[in-house]
Amino acid sequence: MKRERDVYYWQERSILKNLNSEWKEHIVFKIIDKDGYEGIGAATPESLYGETFKTTMAVIELLRRLTENFKDLGNLYDFEEQMNNLVKKDMASKTAVSLSICDYINNKKSLDISKMFFKKQKAENTTLQKIFWKKDLNILNIINKKNIKIEFLEKPSYKDVLETLKLCGNKNLWLDFRGKYNHYELRKLLKEIYTYNIIAIEQPVPPGREYHVSDFALDYAIFWDESIEKMEDILRINNIGTGFVLDITKFGGILNIKKALELSNLIGAETMLSTRIEHPQNLKWSKKIENSFDFIDIDINHYIEKTSK
Repeated sequence: MKRERDVYYWQERSILKNLNSEWKEHIVFKIIDKDGYEGIGAATPESLYGETFKTTMAVIELLRRLTENFKDLGNLYDFEEQMNNLVKKDMASKTAVSLSICDYINNKKSLDISKMFFKKQKAENTTLQKIFWKKDLNILNIINKKNIKIEFLEKPSYKDVLETLKLCGNKNLWLDFRGKYNHYELRKLLKEIYTYNIIAIEQPVPPGREYHVSDFALDYAIFWDESIEKMEDILRINNIGTGFVLDITKFGGILNIKKALELSNLIGAETMLSTRIEHPQNLKWSKKIENSFDFIDIDINHYIEKTSK
């Protein structure tokens, strides 16, 4: 059977700096039709959600066949419905394919999907510099913004947290604990750090234990990240805390993050647009939609040396 278009996919790596990791692997997906119009998308597998580069590549092969033979990629909703029937969990593979189609539509029809789907702009929003923390990792040389988000990649001791906050001085601090503390540990820590300018706490307890924060939820803005993997999770914990952290790859592309944003806005929750260490093609879309969110956490230039094959 003759294909509707050609499809290619491959691996690219971001060479990292200011981290104790050498690189990050991305999957890149490209479409070319018979008239020469192209679209390209990319995403990064995340082990936290059960994704590896090998599993994502295997899933991409399924989506390659669908993308090659789907009649009209302009019917993006119909395509994503079929894609979701084929693939349930691997959001990195779905994101790479979905973004390539959005890019293809932009190039072929001069139709900017981001402007169509993200018309509501926030009058004000806050941009934060992302700082990853690990034991013995030097962060002092990269702290240069007023608003800082510290993401604790491993569980810090109380002493580690206090020493880290001292380095930040009078910055406005967003602390992402990634659910590494239990309720009692966190409550004790908050008594130690209350004098700092803490604007929000992200994922204070592990997923499934969100109600444990009720005794200090009124004292801090609380945002959930790892607790939300699907739309139903937003409704499940909508009355606990302040808002939700959304990123394009976690939700599987532009259409799904649009739905998550609309649902969050509908229930009156605040939103942060975040990102993994991503490929530039992925970050391009985050930058296109950033002004629809209350907080923006996609500043990772200080971690990427270069991205290439």
